[in-house]
Amino acid sequence: MAVALICMTSCTVSGYKGNLQWRSDQEGMILAAQNVGSLVMAITGLWADRINGKWMISGSLLLCAIANALLPILADKSVWYAIAARLAIGIADACLTPATSSLITRWFPQSERAAALGIVTSGRQIGTLFILPTAGYLCTRKDILNGWPSIFYLSGLITILIALFWIPMGADKPSKQYCISSQEQTFIESRIACESIGKRTAPRRTPWSAIARSSAIWAGIFALICHEYPLVIMLQFLPNYMRDVLHFAPAKNGIASAFPIFCLFMSKTFSSSLSTWLTNHTGWTKTTICKVFNGIASLGLSVCIITVPQFDRDRSSLATIPLCLAMLFAGSYFIDHFIVWYFPIQG
Repeated sequence: MAVALICMTSCTVSGYKGNLQWRSDQEGMILAAQNVGSLVMAITGLWADRINGKWMISGSLLLCAIANALLPILADKSVWYAIAARLAIGIADACLTPATSSLITRWFPQSERAAALGIVTSGRQIGTLFILPTAGYLCTRKDILNGWPSIFYLSGLITILIALFWIPMGADKPSKQYCISSQEQTFIESRIACESIGKRTAPRRTPWSAIARSSAIWAGIFALICHEYPLVIMLQFLPNYMRDVLHFAPAKNGIASAFPIFCLFMSKTFSSSLSTWLTNHTGWTKTTICKVFNGIASLGLSVCIITVPQFDRDRSSLATIPLCLAMLFAGSYFIDHFIVWYFPIQG
């Protein structure tokens, strides 16, 4: 959305020929709408382990495809339609994320979940690596569905194709996967049998009061907010920075914006494997691994972010270096946060 947005709105920088007269605060509302929609995860997360994860993911994919298809059609009528579409995509993400994590607990034993989570969640970076340079190119091609609308149509088409593959092939647990071998099914189910993972039929009282008084919970929330705040700002406003400060052309903007995402992808993949190795071959506890990884990630990210404003148009060729380094540090945060916080609570 970030690259598409700079192509949609009018701008004095050469190469950007958007037709929508949106103010900066309206652009911020559009970018924030997805995060607002993701707050629904407080509800969907409660049900991710109780309902069919396969269809929860299918519904999120279809909602995302519909929202992407409608956004370019309705955006010129009112900015609120664009905000609503991004809100719907946030809700779709709020269904996708907990459902994916629930499936990982049913398909992977505890010792392998860090690596599995790194591989699965890296799909976000793979998709971003594809769409950023592609969006930068489509932004300049007015002959292809008038330029920027084609970015959303392409995203919607890809989502539909993924859904068509996922619906027949996906399964919320090994026993429902029709093409799995009996040996593999037995192997997986025997490895996770001791965890008693399954749909819960007996209601359980949530200790909200104890949760609210838990210092560990508040420490985790505070750490996550402090890490996510600069990270999300950088990811969402990176194309704007490269347009307004570095004066990159649309195509170059898309390619340059992809470099930090690639670093994030590589870092997540490496850190997830390293976390699994440390868990299996050292005496480090999950809490220790989480603190070390997250401490390094947050400190490195903050230092790199501080250096970004030192680069202007005259040193644009060097500006991507601190951005890439920031993502290399940030990638080591996510996996251990999920392993220590989400999976134990879910299981």
